[in-house]
Amino acid sequence: MYANFDAERDERKIVILGHSEGAIIMPLICREVKSAGLEPIFGCIFLSGFGENLGDAMKLQRERIVKEVAEMTGPQGWVLRRFVTKEKTEKQYEDLMKKVNAPDNPEFISMYCGLQKQPAKWLREHLAYDVDEALEKHITCHCLAITGMKDLQVRNKFCDPDTAVKLVPNAKSIESHQPTNLTHIGRSMEGEPLMMNLKKDYAKMGKMPLDPDVLSIMDTWCDKILFNDTTNGQSQ
Repeated sequence: MYANFDAERDERKIVILGHSEGAIIMPLICREVKSAGLEPIFGCIFLSGFGENLGDAMKLQRERIVKEVAEMTGPQGWVLRRFVTKEKTEKQYEDLMKKVNAPDNPEFISMYCGLQKQPAKWLREHLAYDVDEALEKHITCHCLAITGMKDLQVRNKFCDPDTAVKLVPNAKSIESHQPTNLTHIGRSMEGEPLMMNLKKDYAKMGKMPLDPDVLSIMDTWCDKILFNDTTNGQSQ
C-alpha cells in the first residue's frame, strides 16, 4: 500500500489485530508487551471479539441453535426438536464443565465416546478470564473495534459507540463499527444467517475476499492514527 513503508516505519507505533479469540485476549498481549519492557502497543484492532468472553459466546451460540430448531418447520424440525432443547443443551454444557473442572485438572477431556479430545485447561483459563477488567486495565492505546450485525458467534452490542467508550476508559481513542451484513469471518452476506447453516456458509464465504468496506475502515483508521496522530482523549 505504501511505496516507502520501510522508510516511514516507526517502531514506536506498533498496531496489532486480533480476530475472534485473538480479539478477546488482546488486553493480555498488551500487558505482556509492557511487562517485557518493550514499547507499548500503539494501536489495537479488535475484529469480531471486542468485549466478549468465551463463556458468554458459548451461551449465545447454544441459545441461537435452540431458537432456530424451535422455529424450524417440516420433518427435519420435528426430528431435531426431539434432541435439541434448552434443557438438553444446558445439561450437555453442565456435563462438559464437570469434566473440565475435574479435581485432577485435566489438560484435555474426551468427548463423543472417546473420538475427540477437547482442551480443558484452555477452557478453564478462558472462563476465569475477566475481559472487562482486562480491557479497563491494560488497554491504553488507540483502538478500533468491528463486529458485524450478522456475526452469530459473538455479540456486536459492545461495538455500540457509547458502550465501547465505557469498556476501554483508558484508551487514547476508540472507534467502533457494526457493519450491517458482516459475519464472524470478515465477509458480508445477504439474507438471514443461521447457526445450522454456519459450516456451509463459511465454506462458501471462505472463497470470497475479505469485506472491502471493513478493509477500508481499517485502512482509514491506520492512516489516521499512524500518520496523523492528533487525537486527544476518546472519539467514536
